[in-house]
Amino acid sequence: MLEQQNYKKARFFKCALQVNPVGYIQYRGQQQNLSEVEYNQQLLNEALEAGIEVIGLADHGSVDQIEELRTLFNQNGIVVFPGFEIASSEKIHFVCLFDESTTADLIKMHLGALCVDINHPAAPVQKSAIDIINYINEKKGFIYAAHCTNDDGVLKRRRHHVWQHKGLLAAQIPSSIEDLRGVENDFYRKVFLNKDPNYYREREMAAINAADVAKPTDIQADGASCLIKMTKPCFASFRQAFLDAGSRVRLNSDKPECYASAIEKIRFVGGYLDGLDIELSDHLNAVIGGRGTGKSTLLECIRYAFD
Repeated sequence: MLEQQNYKKARFFKCALQVNPVGYIQYRGQQQNLSEVEYNQQLLNEALEAGIEVIGLADHGSVDQIEELRTLFNQNGIVVFPGFEIASSEKIHFVCLFDESTTADLIKMHLGALCVDINHPAAPVQKSAIDIINYINEKKGFIYAAHCTNDDGVLKRRRHHVWQHKGLLAAQIPSSIEDLRGVENDFYRKVFLNKDPNYYREREMAAINAADVAKPTDIQADGASCLIKMTKPCFASFRQAFLDAGSRVRLNSDKPECYASAIEKIRFVGGYLDGLDIELSDHLNAVIGGRGTGKSTLLECIRYAFD
């Protein structure tokens, strides 16, 4: 269960941010052969095998099947951010996610406010991309540009003013930024590297992998998930990470293999510091604190242990 975990240090959590419920496959003109219970269980099994710890639910304009899936995943230690995918009046696709405690009824209210047609939830709404970005940010949600290099993506449609909006912090690509080299005269790669003056941003756009998960096995693909650094996997930490994406957001292909040794934990038994238990992040190599806070004492204790 989620509440039983004790989070003490920041690390990268594997997040699949465009997971769909059992009924999504109909939008692709395919027949679903699994029941909702079977689909949810198979999706959970695949997610656990892939090491997924956070998912974002993003069906097209619908939240009808999220509660059973959310309950099952929460019971197995996976955090669920409910949300939806939406197409703007310019036919640009976005994924909108909300706090893990957000109810399905509240999500439906957001869909209504954005003029989603419940009879045609995948159809473009009568709201511009800017309107949608502003609304989601006002409601303390998180929005990212879905498949931005595809026909219904913000970059493919050359919407530079949308790309430059301060409320849009992430965009989904199929693999790595380097794999975009040379595509359309290197346009996409240069934009992500913030080297195109027409698309320049004060805060660089975070590149994420979040491919549509339409069937359970899809969640295993590298392009279906990315890595977000958080202390505790919750929506507040998730949103905060994108304000420092350079150090807190990674693609699976970006994470280097690390074979270096690291001190993970220091525990004192007996003496003046008896019971003191300190966990250390394996990627940090500095001790920071004011005068008299124990920096030197900590280092001397480490030296003593290695003597």
